[in-house]
Amino acid sequence: MAVSKNTRRSVPDTNAVFQKFFQNSQVSDEREHAWHQAICHAGGGMPPLRFPVYEDLYLLNVYAQSMVDQLNEITSKFSLNQETSVYYQCLIQYVRAGVSQEIVEFMAAIEHTDAWLFESQRKVEEKSLRDPDDVYSLVRDREQERLQQGLPPRIRFLDDAPAGR
Repeated sequence: MAVSKNTRRSVPDTNAVFQKFFQNSQVSDEREHAWHQAICHAGGGMPPLRFPVYEDLYLLNVYAQSMVDQLNEITSKFSLNQETSVYYQCLIQYVRAGVSQEIVEFMAAIEHTDAWLFESQRKVEEKSLRDPDDVYSLVRDREQERLQQGLPPRIRFLDDAPAGR
């Protein structure tokens, strides 16, 4: 039994081209929903980023490193226990790495879907710009390449055929 994917509600501020791709594709509803969730915050920050989550991830990593650096400085200034300081640094880096890993894993699916969407849009745009008769020129060029390689021709063009045939 065939089921149409056109029953989905339209999401506000979604590129109409992408909405059409989602409707005509086999992309899971979960991936589509995750993609919509991610882009609903796109363009925030200064300068505006495609996905501000990357800016947040960057800042998390910068501030975690700053905490480690401050901890080292405090440890040396106040002659604190070096082993305890290393333990705390490990805790900070563990939290930083765990959060980074979760964000990157989540965004990987979004980026995968984004790549598919933009590839689909690129193909549509290229098709609209291409002259359908260009295929004949490509075939003729390929046949010339085959002849130069000493391979037999696969097709014969009518305008190359001897007269009277």
